[in-house]
Amino acid sequence: MPGILETDFLHVLADFSFPEKRIVINPNDGLDIGLMMTETVVEIVYGENPATYQEGQGYSVYGIVDQRNECRIGTVELSLKAVERIGRPKRVRLHLLPGGSYNRLLVAAE
Repeated sequence: MPGILETDFLHVLADFSFPEKRIVINPNDGLDIGLMMTETVVEIVYGENPATYQEGQGYSVYGIVDQRNECRIGTVELSLKAVERIGRPKRVRLHLLPGGSYNRLLVAAE
């Protein structure tokens, strides 16, 4: 798919206190997918990668990508429920698909 921006593989930290609609990354990892603001509203699609993704497929939720310096570079903080939903991977890659009312953020397990 043209226009897709992606991060390197990020180590997953699962937190039971996080809602599924919140993802925390380091601002340096956010730059990889073109995010400039501290908080960005996106449609989060869990467990899908750009090679096989079709619109309307997979589990999605509208949420926020929160960029925090306190989050280590190369790490993503996700809800425990979201991590379980995608098979408890140790690493994921984030793919940003621009367009529509909100950009889509695919969270693909390694």
